[in-house]
Amino acid sequence: MAAPLELRNSPSGKIFPALGPFLIGGVFGFGALQGVASGADGGHVLWIALLAAACLALGAFIARGAFDTSVKVVLDQRGFRDARAGDVLVPWSKVKSMRLAAGGKGAAMLNFELTEEPPDEIRYSSANAFGLVGRNTVHMEISSLDVRGQDLVDAVKTFAPHVVVRR
Repeated sequence: MAAPLELRNSPSGKIFPALGPFLIGGVFGFGALQGVASGADGGHVLWIALLAAACLALGAFIARGAFDTSVKVVLDQRGFRDARAGDVLVPWSKVKSMRLAAGGKGAAMLNFELTEEPPDEIRYSSANAFGLVGRNTVHMEISSLDVRGQDLVDAVKTFAPHVVVRR
């Protein structure tokens, strides 16, 4: 029996996406300070300052995941479980096929085609927002995890050899 594969957040997969909102928030913050220094209308400066604060908060919200060391995804001989999408076990017996979206090291998503509709906890979770389009498909975002896409494909082949891997 193969050992379960436990996946956690990748620090770089969370920090780098947060740089954009931090940079934009800094630019707006600098603009708000310039407005105050030049004596601009207080209402306009307030809106720019609020926009800066919102961008900085978004950056902090995204970056906080880099410090979350809890297990996000588990693959084992019974099935897979994604804590970000309902934390419900999907048994391998219900998985028909899987596809690695975008392929290679930079893969962003695994798509699992099931024999039936996924549980409601998965279908209506924010992590599976695309799940409302494909009725029997579970989408698992992997670009922010500490694993390469091909490693997950190999793990699925080990745990569930009957699952068809599509490219």
